Amino acid sequence: MQGKRERNLGFDILRILSAFSVVMLHVSAAFIGRFEVGSVDFRLANFMNSISRYGVPIFVMISGAIFLSEEREITVKKLWTKNIFRMLIVFGVWSFAYYVYQSLYYWNFDFWRQGIVRTITGCVYASDHFWFIFMIIGLYALVPFIRSFVHHASKKELDYFVILFMVFQIGRTTLTTLVDKSLVGKLSDMFTIVELSWYLGYFVLGYILVKYGVSAKVKYFLYGSVPLGIVANYFISDYMSTKQGVYSPGIYDSFGVFTFLHAVALFVFVTDLFGKKQMGAGVSKLCSNLALDTLGIYVMHVGLLDFFRSKEFLFGSVGTIPGILLLTLICFVVCAVIAALLRRIPLLGKYIC
Repeated sequence: MQGKRERNLGFDILRILSAFSVVMLHVSAAFIGRFEVGSVDFRLANFMNSISRYGVPIFVMISGAIFLSEEREITVKKLWTKNIFRMLIVFGVWSFAYYVYQSLYYWNFDFWRQGIVRTITGCVYASDHFWFIFMIIGLYALVPFIRSFVHHASKKELDYFVILFMVFQIGRTTLTTLVDKSLVGKLSDMFTIVELSWYLGYFVLGYILVKYGVSAKVKYFLYGSVPLGIVANYFISDYMSTKQGVYSPGIYDSFGVFTFLHAVALFVFVTDLFGKKQMGAGVSKLCSNLALDTLGIYVMHVGLLDFFRSKEFLFGSVGTIPGILLLTLICFVVCAVIAALLRRIPLLGKYIC
């Protein structure tokens, strides 16, 4: 059982910030869809969306820093019987919950009489945001191999890995987003062989950043890049949306260069500031408990937001930015409270969220 002293305050704070950003991302996206491209409200909602894209990369970096650490004992059996099994149960429980909710609230049919195949299909397609669970499961399954690599690799070899990730994943994604040309697309397809398995780069990067840190010069560059990156992200998206006549969030991708810099800068800043810092018992307990609720917040918030949207709750009744902030806060708090209650169910709580 994990002792209290093993909890990292920096990781807990990052989990909370990331969960809040994911909720804001979906709330602002819901607002964006209501406005005409180029309107003031569209641009305000798009700006809020542009500053909330760091969540998933940071979640993955935290997992990498923890699961690849030399201080943590990892076995294949433990990975499958504890970590992966738990994530599969979480998916099963919540995909079924979403299917039941959609069946009763939107489709008005008795899901009990639809048959096993229809129910399984409905659960699989219950909500797109469950992709995150399977991405994490894939990384967990690779942990023994990744640990062997990072523990035996030299610092130069790890730096080389990061360079490959930045060039062939971050650079390639950014280029293909900005330059919509057939030649670039063809070259991009040719280089997918070294795309470093999607989020694997972030997973390893989290370990590297915690183990080796970064120089003062790199920190200054990262911190300085955040405001410039947010501005660039927003204006590029606004330009592309206006040009195409529809909302264009492509540059906001987790592998877009500005989102990458934003996520890494925040990860470095918080782990530096709070990674080894001792806080009061009350603050530490609050952060650790709220951090434990973040998985529940992630799986529940889309359904709650969908319900609020169907009731027009806070949509149009207040200004765009106040509406996004208020609805984000409400969704975050409600889901956190429910997650905290569910987690405390004896025996079953840890498998629900």
